[in-house]
Amino acid sequence: MKYRMILVLVILVIGISIPSAFATFNGSEFSDVDLTDWHVGYVLTLSDMDVVRGYSDSTFRPDATISKAEFIVLAMKTSHRHYQTAENEHWAMNYIRAAEEMGAIEPGDAETMALDEPINRAEAARILVRTQLTEDTEGCESYIERVKDYEKIPEAYQTYVLKAFAKNWISGYPDGSFQPDNKVTRAEASVMLTKSMGQEAQLRMKQMLDEAEKLLQREIEQAEDLRESILDKAMDMKGVPYRFGGSSPNTGFDCSGMVSYVLANHGVVVPRSSAAMYNAVEHIPKEEMEPGDLVFFTAYRSGPSHVGFYVGEGMFIHAPSSGGSVTLDPVDDPSYWGPRFLTAARVH
Repeated sequence: MKYRMILVLVILVIGISIPSAFATFNGSEFSDVDLTDWHVGYVLTLSDMDVVRGYSDSTFRPDATISKAEFIVLAMKTSHRHYQTAENEHWAMNYIRAAEEMGAIEPGDAETMALDEPINRAEAARILVRTQLTEDTEGCESYIERVKDYEKIPEAYQTYVLKAFAKNWISGYPDGSFQPDNKVTRAEASVMLTKSMGQEAQLRMKQMLDEAEKLLQREIEQAEDLRESILDKAMDMKGVPYRFGGSSPNTGFDCSGMVSYVLANHGVVVPRSSAAMYNAVEHIPKEEMEPGDLVFFTAYRSGPSHVGFYVGEGMFIHAPSSGGSVTLDPVDDPSYWGPRFLTAARVH
């Protein structure tokens, strides 16, 4: 949680891309997987072991459901069985036939199981156990008491669910239920598959997480340095005269001109007007405001017509109005800015 708070606080403001950092140590780029995601270790491990891959747009889509065919293929890969993609038939048929031969799925299942439909938790448990050839059932019955909705699991899947529980490949929900009909997401499948691979995968995941933590810490340190630099640059603008439409310290600034100038000097591009800027950033509660965040106000017209940088201790720096210059003012100034405060925001 600590790292997540720091990441949201720092990384988003300065535009550093965490997903692109994956490529520095695991050869993958998943634009929708962050180093702070609960599933990151499992996804990175399977990617590093060339079990899972992202889509052509560099996404992993962790919250998307995984199909029956996809799960069978990945389960076969985790048991070190690799086949060519089939041609002139369903792309997974070479894996499907091999899964039938080894008893991972019932003969003829491929014809009736709707391969491209999402797999549910009960089906995933049976395929996972069968592909891993786990025959040991000792002590499995004791897990019945831990599954609140055990009777709702179809009888054909009950033994496999208990085996998966016993092996700690699949766990229940916080309320003690298993929810056998729930669809499995790609993130959840990554957890199941990694756990089923045993000690080798667990050691690999530890290495990946250790490296990810080091990388995250480096990114945080770099982000903090850059945040400080942004605020220093903004403070350097203090005293520059106000000029409507101005965007240069040589000729003067208006409010959004000053903000966009400072950010652009650090490689962060935002819309030029305060209204467009307001619509392009992530709004946050005032109580979560931190130095480097943007603050928006209603000034000469309704809506977001003024913007500046929050600098801490209740103060913000901005280009106020004609006849003035870039200066510091209290965000909660009761005579003007306080009643006109709209929101704080973070730059994506």
